[in-house]
Amino acid sequence: MPPCLRPLLLLLALASAGCATASRGGPVPTAEAYAKALEENRLPQAYALTTGLPEGEAAFRSRYADPAARRERAAAVRAGLPLLEGHAPALTMERRESSWRVVETLPTDEVKATLARFLNAAETTDWEKAWSLLSAPLRARYTPDRLREDFHREPLARERLRRARLALKGDVKVSGAEATFSLGAERAVRLVLEAGEYRVAAIE
Repeated sequence: MPPCLRPLLLLLALASAGCATASRGGPVPTAEAYAKALEENRLPQAYALTTGLPEGEAAFRSRYADPAARRERAAAVRAGLPLLEGHAPALTMERRESSWRVVETLPTDEVKATLARFLNAAETTDWEKAWSLLSAPLRARYTPDRLREDFHREPLARERLRRARLALKGDVKVSGAEATFSLGAERAVRLVLEAGEYRVAAIE
């Protein structure tokens, strides 16, 4: 079976592939129809265009019961449409048999997943991995070896990781290209969006 006919997650990267264009218009029209259905409060139709949720359609209806939540999600999906060759945190498409579906996820899920990967890497001393998840300015300032050295020299490093781990259980605020976990006392964990991927910019 040709690779393009097998089910696989696509981050809007196959919109120009030959087999993709044969699937009921491709991923872009599907995503646009999903956004439009949300805006018009046609939640059953919107849900039918997704891969579903483990909790089922009732959870989807609850998630988008608020008009503001529907508008925000629709806008985020549309913002991802031009990124056909990149990764759009708010928009992942999956091909299932002869049609495309929107993977029902949120930007906050991507942010939390990135922070969790960074914390796991730091806690297991995988400094190469941890370094790769830093923002571009931090990657330019550090090397994996220097990151390791600074971690061992900084007396509050482990405490900062502990606070960041606790922050994962709370809410994250996504605004534009920045995501913030509040730690209280004017401290925060900040991630920034770079080339379609979230990266750790600060753990205060």
